[in-house]
Amino acid sequence: MIRTALIGTVLLSLFARPIRAEEVKLGFVDLRRALAETDEGKKARATLKKDFDKKQKELDEQQEEVKKAIEDLNKKRTLLPAETVRQKEAELQERVGKVQQTYMRHQQDLAGKEEEATAPIVERLQRIIAKIAAAENFTMVLDKSAGVVFAKPHLDLTNEVIRRFNAGEEKGAAPAKKAAADAKKPAADAKKK
Repeated sequence: MIRTALIGTVLLSLFARPIRAEEVKLGFVDLRRALAETDEGKKARATLKKDFDKKQKELDEQQEEVKKAIEDLNKKRTLLPAETVRQKEAELQERVGKVQQTYMRHQQDLAGKEEEATAPIVERLQRIIAKIAAAENFTMVLDKSAGVVFAKPHLDLTNEVIRRFNAGEEKGAAPAKKAAADAKKPAADAKKK
């Protein structure tokens, strides 16, 4: 908290002179919400959830097998020789270790897939934010999750960013090609008649 206050003080001192010279206009965006609410973000999240559910099912099955084996050993513990019990305990410990390794591997795999799926979306969101900031003369646009504790609601650009994203802004050449194809289609339909 002290570090945040210190950084804020340093930033204010760095911008002290320009504040007097030019008007400062700030805005903020909730990038997490924007990522979750854009059409592509929803699709990415659905795909990731399917993958997560598949991996979770595999992990649950492995855990259930180990749990049953532990329960089985506990039931037979008094009937088995001590050496057999120690051997089975060692085997179970190894199986628990393998389940933990599977869990860690799945976590790393899912994190990599999430980064791969969301990175292009975040880049596009940032381009849209930069375009809005330039057009509306914002001095700075902050990410809400980066420490914005309070801001007036009219400074929130998230809804506009989501709207523009879903409308295809900053997508590249694909919307232009689609628009050109759509423009040609009525002309081709007219020629047929």
